[in-house]
Amino acid sequence: MTRSQVLCVAFLLLAGAGRSAQDVPFLSLPPGYVAGKVPLGTSNYATALAPDPADENYVYVAGMFGGRARIVRLDLWNAQRTTVFTCPTSVTVSGFAVYNAGGTYAILVSDNQHDRLWELRDSSPMDGVFDAWYEFIRPILTNPGGDWTGSAVLILTTGSTRLHLPAKTALFQSEDGGTTQGEVLAVTGFDTRCVPPEKCLPSFQPPNGAYFSGFNYGGGIVLDSQGRLLVASSFYPATGKVWICEDLNQNGVIGAGESNILVARASNTTESAGLSALAIDSADRCYVSVGWGFGATVRTQIQRFKIPANPLRTTATVTTFATLRSPYVSAAVFNSPVRLFEPFVSNGAILVIVANDSFYGNLDYLLTVRPSGKTGVRAWRLY
Repeated sequence: MTRSQVLCVAFLLLAGAGRSAQDVPFLSLPPGYVAGKVPLGTSNYATALAPDPADENYVYVAGMFGGRARIVRLDLWNAQRTTVFTCPTSVTVSGFAVYNAGGTYAILVSDNQHDRLWELRDSSPMDGVFDAWYEFIRPILTNPGGDWTGSAVLILTTGSTRLHLPAKTALFQSEDGGTTQGEVLAVTGFDTRCVPPEKCLPSFQPPNGAYFSGFNYGGGIVLDSQGRLLVASSFYPATGKVWICEDLNQNGVIGAGESNILVARASNTTESAGLSALAIDSADRCYVSVGWGFGATVRTQIQRFKIPANPLRTTATVTTFATLRSPYVSAAVFNSPVRLFEPFVSNGAILVIVANDSFYGNLDYLLTVRPSGKTGVRAWRLY
């Protein structure tokens, strides 16, 4: 079953009358970690996640809330949520990222319905509600059908010499299918001071081309602590892979010899739902989800690997971190880029997960994994 078939099955099942989502337990978890849930409210569900860049007590969640597509800011401790953007009827949020510059927020959204990249703004008096939205830039379309199928968004808060990209570069991952049609697009000129955004002349780097390409379905993009780019692909064409990229010759594009496949196969099982939900912790350990099965046979393994010392020349060693009774994990993020995700540690980072139930139904809660040490309540505000 390909990824597109999986999503088709999920849609058909969800269209059925009145079936409630099942519970999704963790079947294995290492000592020193505990699992949890954050409720989203009855009949609500999530499709994408983004960390709050200013407060680790929260994450931003895109999904269906109250029968409408919305982005909400969710408290990880008491599950209180605030709607920050209600999508127009035809807009979809396939991936997004939140940016904060001195209290001025913006959200970049990949919209597959209109083949657009939007910028949402919290206009004066900056009350946390994004009440202005603009077209940021039109993506470069390479799909034979002329469609843009975005899957992940990442914003560089500081410049990366490893990637030869300036601060506030926006990275968008597409998953346009085939064997080589997936791309990572880099856009410079993102600046929250520009209204509308085109005043800052956002442009692709390299001009009119992809920053990195040659894969197919997107499985996520992250940066490591040294500013290198990791790119996950769901199928290539039969299994998931993870690349690491570094612009060695500093020409603004990832070319020959500047990427390496760290993970050639994330699992020895049949990856019927593909590789997905790439995340990275503060110790440069990466996590990817590999799902398979249907009904009673479903499993997702959350696989973990450490970035090796010479990543452009060697491969990573993959181990199974956890297993849950779900066929597919669509998103995973850490709430903190600096807190430790070590067993038994106190006040550690939290891994937040969006998963499906055994029949690809949507869950009305998020899953979490955190170290089992003591946790100080309301102690994680970033300044």
